[in-house]
Amino acid sequence: MDSGSPRSISAPAAGTGAWPVALVDEYRHRFDALCRLATMLLGSSAEAEEIVQEAFMATARRGASVRNPGPYVRRAVVNGTLGVHRRRQTAARRRPDPAPPDAPVQLVELRDLLLDLPERQRTVLVLRYVEDLADDEIAATLGCRPATVRSLAARGLAAIRKEMT
Repeated sequence: MDSGSPRSISAPAAGTGAWPVALVDEYRHRFDALCRLATMLLGSSAEAEEIVQEAFMATARRGASVRNPGPYVRRAVVNGTLGVHRRRQTAARRRPDPAPPDAPVQLVELRDLLLDLPERQRTVLVLRYVEDLADDEIAATLGCRPATVRSLAARGLAAIRKEMT
């Protein structure tokens, strides 16, 4: 990542002792994908980037105690987005960033349908269909059972289908 990029955080070079090599690799390879995940969950790319950066910084502070940083960072990102939703519930409901003018109509409609779902249903659907995670991975990320994931997905899809008809 270019140090002048607005999406970069100052991750030390791998092997310098400050950041584990696996975390530096995770940052280099998954930062953009995690930003997309958080954007889908929040509707705001600026908030998404902030949450992803905070997740990497928190993981770096944990140091070597995090053996596999990929799932740990992803869970930190999802938890960060859930925290934003909790804060939003105490304030007036805000609409997401306006869609880019060249965005396909179907994509904008899908985003709006997702944002109208309860946060756990939306989170399950985004993790399943955008991140392509299996139900057991989603359950581990959310701290629930796979059966709960399947139930939330079914209810979310049913709500979307109902709105589309």
